[in-house]
Amino acid sequence: MKVARVETFLVGHGWNNLVLARVHTDTGLSGLGEGTMQWQARTVASAIGHMADRYVLGASPFEVERLVQAMYRNEFARGGPVLNSAMAAIEFALWDICGKALGQPAFNLLGGRVHAEVPAYANGWYDPEAGAGASAAAARKVAAAGYGGLKFDPFWGLGRDPDPIALRRGMDDVAAVRAAVGPDVQLFVDGHGRFSVGTASQLAHQLAEAKVDWFEEPVDPENYVALGQVARPRGLKIAVGERCYSRYQIPQLLAEGRPHIVQPDPIQVGGLLEARKISVIADTAYLPVSFHCPFGPIATAAVLQLYAATTNVVRQESFSEFDAPWRRELITNCPMPVGGSYKVSALPGLGGIELNETVARDHPYEDKAVQSMWAVNGSLRASEDMSPPDDGAAPGGPGKSTSGAERSEPPAPLAADTKSVPQSVNLKGRAN
Repeated sequence: MKVARVETFLVGHGWNNLVLARVHTDTGLSGLGEGTMQWQARTVASAIGHMADRYVLGASPFEVERLVQAMYRNEFARGGPVLNSAMAAIEFALWDICGKALGQPAFNLLGGRVHAEVPAYANGWYDPEAGAGASAAAARKVAAAGYGGLKFDPFWGLGRDPDPIALRRGMDDVAAVRAAVGPDVQLFVDGHGRFSVGTASQLAHQLAEAKVDWFEEPVDPENYVALGQVARPRGLKIAVGERCYSRYQIPQLLAEGRPHIVQPDPIQVGGLLEARKISVIADTAYLPVSFHCPFGPIATAAVLQLYAATTNVVRQESFSEFDAPWRRELITNCPMPVGGSYKVSALPGLGGIELNETVARDHPYEDKAVQSMWAVNGSLRASEDMSPPDDGAAPGGPGKSTSGAERSEPPAPLAADTKSVPQSVNLKGRAN
């Protein structure tokens, strides 16, 4: 059995286009993968074609380790989020093919199942522009659905050292959510790498007092020494790693960044094998992992197979119940949490999944599917006005934070122009 053809599909998804891949073999068997990366869908789709043409066509789909090494080490400029995401799209699909060919779930090929059920934490459940009252009401509803953990960013759009009023507003949101869900539901606050070391340290103490369980990406991801300088008040964990793109960076991250929880993204590190190796390195330091996974259902299916075969794991991130309603129809056997947990599928491959092409084509690529997560830096679209230069200052005058309608990009139009980007391309780049 040899790899004969690779397709990519770009699927419009509101805040972020999905990048899906389907790898075909010469026997008629195919597997699904996903290479979604924030706001670089066309770039990753192009890289999938290059990687497939150079390294994968004609190879056995069972040669996963060799092919991953070739795609990583044979490129002069190695890794990074774009190439790694392309690699992951192919690698996920290879595991799907291997499992289907053997009639086994992928977790049996990754060492065997050690977890039959995956406790999830909810993300994407709240509106960052709605205010503390609305966030508290939404949090109650999510906790009542069975989730034992909730994550949110109450500081959306802010910069490194925001106005104290903006920080207090965010902490009011945290306090309201904690009061709404009680002491037994874990709370995770995502900083999205937005703060300076000083502001992050100040917030760390406040978050610890508010009984937040972990503070995620308190500072920018590039400087591990700076991360290690952020205060560690008693009771608050530091969680990082979603923008660490290689296992070769992990020893330095652990030594200098001093995290308590490591969060590799199986797409952006290059696949399930690389994420598994990162998990093992973390385990040597007695640290748990929580895989970053905010993307489409194929990514979720793949991550659940990896989670099932990994010993040092904690709650798994889940957007599934708060995503577009058509998510469930995009693939067969779409994994969805029940009562705040996922049952790990034992169907072959990544859980017996197949692509519903009709749904994929009904949601074409959206050119404006982006978000200004750091709105203080200005718009993601050159045609729009820049945000004001001061952290926390808004057009309404001094002392007002970037909030409300100014925090995020307007929704993408339903009929965004896709003429320049084929939604489905084969390995030679021809639209089909």
